[in-house]
Formats: sequence, structure tokens, C-alpha cells
Amino acid sequence: MSYFEKFDKKEEIIARTIEIDCRFYEMLEKLSNEKYDASINKLVNASIEMLIKNEKVENYDKRNSIRITRTFLIRKSLIDGLNDLKQKYGIPLYLLVNISIRNALIEEGLIEK
Repeated sequence: MSYFEKFDKKEEIIARTIEIDCRFYEMLEKLSNEKYDASINKLVNASIEMLIKNEKVENYDKRNSIRITRTFLIRKSLIDGLNDLKQKYGIPLYLLVNISIRNALIEEGLIEK
């Protein structure tokens, strides 16, 4: 294994403005500030990458969620993967991003399924 394999290769980055569940964003902020040496953008990209790999697309109850609009820098390959999932499942891009973040937060033990 190379010393630097844990880093992603350079690729085009696309800015996307997405409505995100406020609770999810606050938890990402906390993880970025207190636990991981990663920006919120990198945490979002990692979440999206895992969703694309495992296709764990499970809708959740959004009735009590408050959404805020944020701009994220997402790798082009991940945008392409999200568009494929959007076509396959008929779910909007912003919701796929929220699902991916939710999955990551569940795995971190910050929220329950």
C-alpha cells in the first residue's frame, strides 16, 4: 500500500447548492471540528461515495426536519453517481445527499435509524 493511497486523486470539483437537514449539518460541523481532520465538504463527499457504493437508499421521515441551504464542493464522479441513483430510484439529488449523510451519522452512532 502506498503512503498516500488514502487520499483521493484530483478531479473536477462542482459547487452544488443543496437543501440539507439542519440537524445533519450541525452534526457534520461537530464531527469536522472535534473528531476528524476533514472539512464538512470532505465528510459530505465521503458520505456520498459510500451511498453510491452500497446503494443503501432508504427514505426517512422528514416531517419535522428544518432544511437550510448550503453550497458543497462535490467531486464530479460523485455527482455522476448521484445522477445515476436519481434515475434509478426517482429521488431528487438533494434528498440523496441527505440520505447519504444520514447513513453516515447512523454509522457514527450520532442518530438512530
